[in-house]
Amino acid sequence: MDNRLLRAFVILAATRNYREAAQQLCITQPALSKQIKALEHALGITLFVRGRRGALLTHPGELLLPKAAELVELAGTFRHYALGVAKGTTGNLAIGFGISALKTVPDLIARFRRAYPDVTVSLEDLSSAQQHARLLSGQLQLAFMRLPVDPPLQGRRFMSESLVLAANKSALPARDPDMRMWRHFLLAQPWVQLLPDKGPGLYQQIEQYLRFNQISPRVVQQTRDMQTLMALVAAGVGIAIVPESAAHIAPRNIAMIPLQGAYARWEVGMIWNPTLADPVRDEFIGMVNA
Repeated sequence: MDNRLLRAFVILAATRNYREAAQQLCITQPALSKQIKALEHALGITLFVRGRRGALLTHPGELLLPKAAELVELAGTFRHYALGVAKGTTGNLAIGFGISALKTVPDLIARFRRAYPDVTVSLEDLSSAQQHARLLSGQLQLAFMRLPVDPPLQGRRFMSESLVLAANKSALPARDPDMRMWRHFLLAQPWVQLLPDKGPGLYQQIEQYLRFNQISPRVVQQTRDMQTLMALVAAGVGIAIVPESAAHIAPRNIAMIPLQGAYARWEVGMIWNPTLADPVRDEFIGMVNA
């Protein structure tokens, strides 16, 4: 059913005047009469009769008017929603992130939601490999993951991340040791670490750092999430190398000691798939870049 015909029916029923209804519809009176006749022909029902008081609804017209008004309103709602989708002010935004972006990205999402309240944003903690695959398939629209990335993905640098040593404060030497003593300290301690499949990129970064510094840790326990890892360190089970951004979830009795040198630092980017058009994603990128 042509929504223009239904809208002409609803407005004429409200005004009871062809001239006034035509003005509201921005058409001529003959054009309005033609639309009403077309609707009556399509329905096989006479909707109006002309009288001294203008255009009067017939009994069938009165029965059909509420449903017609509902359909016109739904069409208007759909049109408004579609325009929002096209402009990127309405819809869904799926974002992936890793531990490095855990503190920063939620703040960006809160700012975006204030500016675009009609967009539903989902945020999921994923490894870089998982984010990469989901960006290619379209399951994610944005990701915050380590750089570099290969085409067709592209992005921009978002932040730098560094490795730190997390240790229970009671396990640390009384004084700051030199590098030789640090290496002795690290080798003497039990270690806890994330399982490789939880964060392959982070695991590889830590392994490269350890190999370069000729450190072979004595791992006593592994876990799948950073919160559990930090709890194990706080309990004195062992020390761990973690991203600097994990500091904001670290218990108070954990010391976070910066590590220096090769493989101690990397870049994190905001990444997207430009081969998939997405106005909502582009609005988020524009907000971050502003």
